[in-house]
Amino acid sequence: MTLTHIRALAEEYVTRYNPKRVAPFPYENILSDHPNLRVYFTSLDDDQVSGTILFKDDEFNILINNNKPQTRQHFTLGHELGHFFLHQQLLQAEQGIIDGDETLDGPNISNILYRSDDEAQKKKRVEIEANNFAASLLMPADLVRQAWQVTQSIEGCARIFQVSAVAMSIRLTHMGLIEE
Repeated sequence: MTLTHIRALAEEYVTRYNPKRVAPFPYENILSDHPNLRVYFTSLDDDQVSGTILFKDDEFNILINNNKPQTRQHFTLGHELGHFFLHQQLLQAEQGIIDGDETLDGPNISNILYRSDDEAQKKKRVEIEANNFAASLLMPADLVRQAWQVTQSIEGCARIFQVSAVAMSIRLTHMGLIEE
């Protein structure tokens, strides 16, 4: 799947789940439409882990580390939803994806695709896809252009969409609104 296709798919989900075109993105609309998806904001033992998505007993569970800054939690949820929408077959085969530098230990989690150097290219592609999905979902191009016209500020746009200034800077650069 190309990044262009992933971004277009995310924009389709924006149309479906954010019909009023509000910022920040209303995640509850996705959750109400997918009864097999649950999101938990919780303290994760490993501060290197921002979030994870696990598949067990025909349910997808997203865990977001609530020790992270609010903007990080917001983007991590968009990223994990990217895994949900883009990588369900992989999740069902591997049972989960943990996004962070370290792994979580757990007695019931034996077959998890961890973000590490093993199979680096495949995992890197999966992470890039989830990041691009999240950026397009949380910061739809038309709303970003409107916010940029009003604020002319990376920080101002970041506040509107509740993402970090770094995430907004990357989005604005990819959209050609600012230069690196």
